[in-house]
Amino acid sequence: MTIDTLHIGDRVYAPWRNERLFPARVTFLANGTAYVSYDDGETDRLPRRKLQPSNKVFIIESVSRRPTEKFWSEGRLLGEFLRMIGGRALYSFIRTKLELRHFLKQARLSSGRHIHLSMHGLRRKLVLQLEEVDVDEIIEMAGDLTGKIVFSSSCLTGQDSFAKAFVKGTHAQAFISPRREIRWADAALVSQLFYKKLFCDGVSPYVAYRFVLKMYSQHADLRFFRS
Repeated sequence: MTIDTLHIGDRVYAPWRNERLFPARVTFLANGTAYVSYDDGETDRLPRRKLQPSNKVFIIESVSRRPTEKFWSEGRLLGEFLRMIGGRALYSFIRTKLELRHFLKQARLSSGRHIHLSMHGLRRKLVLQLEEVDVDEIIEMAGDLTGKIVFSSSCLTGQDSFAKAFVKGTHAQAFISPRREIRWADAALVSQLFYKKLFCDGVSPYVAYRFVLKMYSQHADLRFFRS
């Protein structure tokens, strides 16, 4: 779905009176105007250009080797899953800080709200295929992520030293990530559960997070941070 191909019933993110974006559903379309119903029951009439697709995820991944048909990674698997449920996945495999900077900029400028980071993590660091990058560098690379929802499947990025600094520095609306080490298979499962609840069931990011935590807390100590 793009904003130019909206249909009645589509899930979108729409601005409320303070211009902050909230989940909504399109109820009527007329020329360049969309009527939306927010999840809390409120309704509004808005220009189509102010709406953002709710099912678009910008995936940035860096693992030990590039995924292939014989080597599946969490990020690539997530991309295929999103396409299966009608979502849009923009997948990028990176190796260096320079590539991370480039694709974080693309994600920041993207019309979608969701950024998914799939790579190894250390305390206050992400581990790329060829380099390590600390949280202060990541904040500088990412820039202003106001309104963006960032899901990191990287180990330890849910610890306060990384997550709180990231949210404060980028102004991301929400940051979801594991506090402890997480196995590849568990990371793949929880990310798919999260986006399934978000896009198929039409719930908010926090409700999707709470669902995953309830279903899978034994294997994935996820935490939710908001600006």
